[in-house]
Amino acid sequence: MLILFDDVFSPYARKVRIALYEKDVPFERVRALHGDCNRTDFLDVNPRAEVPALIDDGLSLYDSTVICEYLEERHPNPPLYPLDARVRAKCRLVEDLADTQLDAAMYAVAIVEMGRAQRHAAMHDAAARDITRLYDQLEAQLGAGDFFCGTYSLADIAVVPHVMAASFLGFTLDSTRHPRLCSWFERVQARPAVTRDNVDVIETLQRLQTERKPAFDPYRVQWRSDRLEWVIKNGFLDWFRDEMDAGRAFFPLAVRS
Repeated sequence: MLILFDDVFSPYARKVRIALYEKDVPFERVRALHGDCNRTDFLDVNPRAEVPALIDDGLSLYDSTVICEYLEERHPNPPLYPLDARVRAKCRLVEDLADTQLDAAMYAVAIVEMGRAQRHAAMHDAAARDITRLYDQLEAQLGAGDFFCGTYSLADIAVVPHVMAASFLGFTLDSTRHPRLCSWFERVQARPAVTRDNVDVIETLQRLQTERKPAFDPYRVQWRSDRLEWVIKNGFLDWFRDEMDAGRAFFPLAVRS
């Protein structure tokens, strides 16, 4: 059986879980990072200690995109990637927009506002501007279709956790400005695989709140690539320097030779 190391709140882990649910592939789950379940015993699976990571009969994989492509080839039915090469390329571009730009635009705000219950007006405004711009792009990508690639695909699976997270942070879809995206969001949220994962996320969050435990440690935050780029290019380098000086920022473990 597949073994998935994940974090219940990670949009990348959510992408993999939803794909597994859609394909009805059984898997054993090891909650690796969130809140009350910190662990690093999966370093042999992913030397960078990032989730998701997957083991399949001795084969270790990490990076949500790599894992999802592997699952598609290993378990091709039902297909989650379009067959046409051009449409498949679009699928990957939409996935990349979600995994890099959408994630990066809300990451710092989630730390400050959700994690620390603080307010950083300039950072919030920058995030709102970028998220709205990305919603505009996704609205255009949908066109007149029900899904990004015509039929339901990994593009939809990749985007929906980020839109849900953005909504939770207060960056909700505007039904006037993004009517197609709003309809798409309702349509995808209604899928059994997505509903199943949403229930897990919400129940875990409620349990942690009841136990007065954080969903993540906002004073020890992992940074990388696109998230750090967003902070710097939006003028928050001094803020990040303070994070570094205070020991609140760290980076993924180096890949071992």
